[in-house]
Amino acid sequence: MAERITSNEREVQWSDLPSPPVEKIYGFLSSTDQVNMSLVCRKWSEGYGSPAVWKTFRFVLRESQLSMDTCPVMKFVHKYSSMFQHVEIEYIHTEENHLICTWCKHLIAFLHILSSKLQLISVKFRGFCKFFHRIDTATFNDICRGIDIFLGSQHHLKRVEFHEPFFGYEEGIGILKSLTESNRESLTHLVLHGLVLPLYEEKESNVAKILSIVLGLPSLTTLEIDYSLIVEYMFASQSADVKFLKICETRVISNIILHYDDEFIDLEYFRGLTSIDWRLLKELYPNLQVECNFTITYPTWQEVEFLIVPNMPITQLNFTYEYELDLSDDANYYIDIDGLLNHFLACKTNDHLASLHLTWTKPVQVSTLIPFLLACSKLKVLQLFLVHPANGTILLMKSWLKNRPESLKKVFIEISDIKNDDDYTILMNFTTKSAILKRFCPEYVHRLELMGLNVKVDLYVEPIFLDR
Repeated sequence: MAERITSNEREVQWSDLPSPPVEKIYGFLSSTDQVNMSLVCRKWSEGYGSPAVWKTFRFVLRESQLSMDTCPVMKFVHKYSSMFQHVEIEYIHTEENHLICTWCKHLIAFLHILSSKLQLISVKFRGFCKFFHRIDTATFNDICRGIDIFLGSQHHLKRVEFHEPFFGYEEGIGILKSLTESNRESLTHLVLHGLVLPLYEEKESNVAKILSIVLGLPSLTTLEIDYSLIVEYMFASQSADVKFLKICETRVISNIILHYDDEFIDLEYFRGLTSIDWRLLKELYPNLQVECNFTITYPTWQEVEFLIVPNMPITQLNFTYEYELDLSDDANYYIDIDGLLNHFLACKTNDHLASLHLTWTKPVQVSTLIPFLLACSKLKVLQLFLVHPANGTILLMKSWLKNRPESLKKVFIEISDIKNDDDYTILMNFTTKSAILKRFCPEYVHRLELMGLNVKVDLYVEPIFLDR
C-alpha cells in the first residue's frame, strides 16, 4: 500500500505496523479481505498465519468456492486448522444438486481433519436441515458418522450448539452420547435447538435416554432446547422424584433457553409445565434465569396460557406474532395485545423481565404498553417490531419524559408496512431526512437521550410508484 503516515517527522509504512494491531485488523475483516490483506507484504502474510487470526473459524462454502476445482477454504483448513479453537459450520443454500454433493464431500473431509488434528473449545452447527432432505441415505449416514467421530474425539469442549439439524432419533441420540461422554466435565453450554425431529409418540424410554444424557453433565450451566417431551420429563413429570432431586442438587444450571415455534411444535401432545413445576425449579436453582423465544402464527389464549405461567423466572422474552389475521370472527379465541400484556401481569412475568423483544404484525395502540412497562422494575432493553400505523408511539415517548422506568436503558422501535403516499406524507412530518429509512420523532429521542435513555425509532416505507 502506497499511503504513508507521518509521525515524529518520520514516514512509517502501513506494513511496519506491529503484529498485535495487524492481528486485530484481521479480526474485523471478511475472509476475502483477509486474503487480500495478506498479499500486501511479507509481514502481513506472516500476521495472517498467526494464532489470533485463526482462533475462530467459520466453515462456510459459497457457490463460487464449491465450483472451483480446488476449494480455497479447504486449503486454509489444511494449513491452519491446528490453530482453530472455535468453529462454526454452516450450510449456505444452493439449488444445484452437484454443488450439494461437493459441499458434503468437503464437510466430511473437514470433520476428519478436526478429529485428527486438534481440540476445540466450542463448535456450532447451522443450516443442516436445508440439505439433509436432498442427499442420499449413504451420504447422510457418512455425515452423521463424521460428526459422531469428531465430537467423540474432543475432550475440552465447553460450548456446543446444534441449530435445527433435525437428525433422526437414532442419529441424534448417538451424536449427543458421543459428545457428552467425551466432554462430560468440560461442557457448560449446550444448545439442542431442533437436534432431532419432534418426539410426540416416542416411547418413554427413548425420551429418558436423552434426559439421562443431559442430566449427566455436572458442569452444565446453560441449556437451550425446544419445548418438547424432553423438557417436560426433565422438569414436570420428575417433580416428586427423589432421585431426580438428588441429581439436581449437584447441578449448576442457571440458564434455560426455551424455543417454541408453532410451525414445528404441536402443543396438543404436551401436558405443560405448571406454576408448581417452576416453583420447584426455582427452589432447586435459586439463580435460575429463563429466556423464552416464542413464535406463534395464530396467537390463541390456549397457547399463551400454556407457555407462560406464574413462577416462571423469565428474564428475556422474545415473542413473535408473525401473521396478520383478521380477528373479527374469532375475537374471543385469539389473543390481542391487551390480553397478552394482562396475562404477563397476572403471571408476574414483569417481576423478572430484563429484556423484551415483541414482534406484532397487526396494528396496535402502542400506548397500551405504558402500564405494563412501568410494572417491569428490572427491564433494561425493549425492542418493538410493529406495523403501521402504530398509533400511540409519541404518547409512549411522552410518558417516558414524565415517568421513565428507572431500569430501562435501551429502546428500539421499528415500524414497517407503510404502503401508500398518504401515509408517507403524514409520517414525513415527524422525520428529519428524506431517505426511505427515517428517524422518527427526533425531538423526543434527543430529550430522552439527555435523560440517559437510548432510543431509536425506524420507519420502513415502501417505494412509491409514480406511474401507478
